[in-house]
Amino acid sequence: MSINNKFAVKKLQRLDNIYTVFSTLTRMPYISCDQETFDDLIYVFAAEHACQDFIKELGEQKRPGAMMKIPKPQMTGFFNSLHALDVNMVSFRDEAGEARIDVEDLSPRPDMEKIKASKIPLMNPQLTLTMIYFLQELRRPVTHDTAQLRELEEEMIANLTKAHFILGVEAGTEENGQKPEAVNMKNIRIPFMKSKEGDIYQPIYSDFAEFRKYAGPKAQSMRMLDLTLKQLPQFMIKNAKGFVINPASVNLVLTEDQLKRIL
Repeated sequence: MSINNKFAVKKLQRLDNIYTVFSTLTRMPYISCDQETFDDLIYVFAAEHACQDFIKELGEQKRPGAMMKIPKPQMTGFFNSLHALDVNMVSFRDEAGEARIDVEDLSPRPDMEKIKASKIPLMNPQLTLTMIYFLQELRRPVTHDTAQLRELEEEMIANLTKAHFILGVEAGTEENGQKPEAVNMKNIRIPFMKSKEGDIYQPIYSDFAEFRKYAGPKAQSMRMLDLTLKQLPQFMIKNAKGFVINPASVNLVLTEDQLKRIL
C-alpha cells in the first residue's frame, strides 16, 4: 500500500460517518467498472452534500440512486460485505479530492477456499457482481445499447450456470413429531411469493446473507438446500412461473422458459 493510500485509509477510518450510494434499481451498492483499469468500484464520501451531488449526476444519466449513511460502528461490516460483491476498489472522495483504496486495505479478504468448501453457498461474488451490472443497465429508463446489454447478460448467464443456490424449505414432521433426517419432496413445504399479477414464483438465494435477509426470523427454522441451476426444475412447485433470485435485493426473475433456454 502506497504512502498516499495509507493516509487516505487513516482519514476515512477517523470519520464519524461516511456516505455511499445505493442503486434504487438493484437495492444494492451502486457499482461501476473503470474502463481503463477495469476496477469494480463503489463510491464513498466524507461529506453528505458531496454524495448528494454525485447522486444528482447519476440521476441525469438515468441511473437513480439513494444515499446511505454509515456510522463508524458499521463501517467494518460494510467494507467486509464488499468482498461478497466482488468489488475490489473504493473511490473515497473528500475535500482533498479522490483517492482509490483497495478493498483489502480496508477489510482482509476472507478465506475463499474455506468458503467454497462450505455445504451451502456463503458467497457468490462473481454472480452477484454480474447480476448488479446487468440489472443496473437493464432497468434504466433509456433506449439501451443492445450489444452492451447482451454482453452483460451473457456474463451473468455464464455465472448463473456455474453457481450454487440456496432454496429454503420448511420440513414437515414425522408421526413421532421429529423432523425427518432426509429431505424429499414428500416431507417439505417450499415457500413461494406472488407477483402483483398473481403469478407464483419461488425465492432462491445466491448466498446465506441474502437468504437471511429475506427469510428473516423464519430462517432459523428452515432448512437450506444447496442446488445448482440444473437441479432447480426438480423443485419447482405446481403452477409456479419460475424463480426469483435474491428477492430482498436484485429481485432477478428467472422464468421456467428462461431457465430451460439457459440450460
